[in-house]
Amino acid sequence: MIMKYLLICLIPFLLLLSCHTEPVHYKTGRIEDIFAQARKENKKVFVLISDTACGNCDVFQKRIDSVNATTTILNRDYICYKANTSDPALKDITQIVKCPAFPFPYFFDKEGNLLAFGFPNNRNYLVDDLKKIGIDEYVFREMFRLPISTSEYKKLISLNMKAYLLMKEGQTKAAYGLVKESVAIAVYPYNIYLAHRLGEADGKQDGGWIAQLERPEFTPADKLIYGDLIDNITFYKGGQVPAGNGNDSINYAFLQKTHECGMIAKGTDYTFSFEFKNTGKKDLVITKAEHSCSCIELKWPNQPVRPGETSYIRGVFHAEQKGRFIREIYVHTISPDVPMRVVVLTGEVS
Repeated sequence: MIMKYLLICLIPFLLLLSCHTEPVHYKTGRIEDIFAQARKENKKVFVLISDTACGNCDVFQKRIDSVNATTTILNRDYICYKANTSDPALKDITQIVKCPAFPFPYFFDKEGNLLAFGFPNNRNYLVDDLKKIGIDEYVFREMFRLPISTSEYKKLISLNMKAYLLMKEGQTKAAYGLVKESVAIAVYPYNIYLAHRLGEADGKQDGGWIAQLERPEFTPADKLIYGDLIDNITFYKGGQVPAGNGNDSINYAFLQKTHECGMIAKGTDYTFSFEFKNTGKKDLVITKAEHSCSCIELKWPNQPVRPGETSYIRGVFHAEQKGRFIREIYVHTISPDVPMRVVVLTGEVS
């Protein structure tokens, strides 16, 4: 009878122990040291990019720590690293991946290949299957502002991460070759910076090809990430380099990229439009135009726009809050050269 009583009393205690979650153990230091440790221990690398001033980052970290299955896998199979973007000494990884928002998780193998990034399609943050971790293609374009797919992004980042690690080991020639490969996928501030730095370090001085590239368009997030990283690098000076100028190109241009609404009374609706022209050789299809705020409703052509023809992205802005506003609108197309363009709606609600 006493034994039965003891067992009954122990059950709640045992249940509490089974629910206890060991938090993720994050390493500190330089990212190259993290990968060196991963190779030594034959583990993968989990990187959580965060910021001490970001409340969501703290919430997300606690969410991860609350999932026992996830913390077990991360602590067992990965060297875990939390990059605080507020610390200048830890900015390398953020600049390499062009991380536009926090918190953001990345999964690498020990050699620097990007295996997955983003969030799993389940309620809990389960990481047992990296194929289930990702980000919607439209959301990726809007956040990262790169004219490539998520699979191409993985290749891009893998090349530059491995180039960075080789550079830190003094293997500048091999690193330079990887960076040049990455530029063929997409141009962004960090691979141009690496190409410029490695070319000089290797004594090649063949940066003429860099000067033929279009200067990447900086977003507000980029300005925070990169600062003046590439201000001293010479880019193409003839304006925007035409994308896809072959016979099969799909391209288009907006007559104006910014629409100033002026003063709008609160509680009223303001209609606007952005005119664009098909400047390519093939029909242009707009697949989606969107904005994250419910204050804007958008319509776009539901028929292909033929070469040389013009059409419109039309919308209604609901003036709900007083003050100056700047709203970016993302226009997605089937063009492989320019899959997304951004136009901006500005004004003031009185």
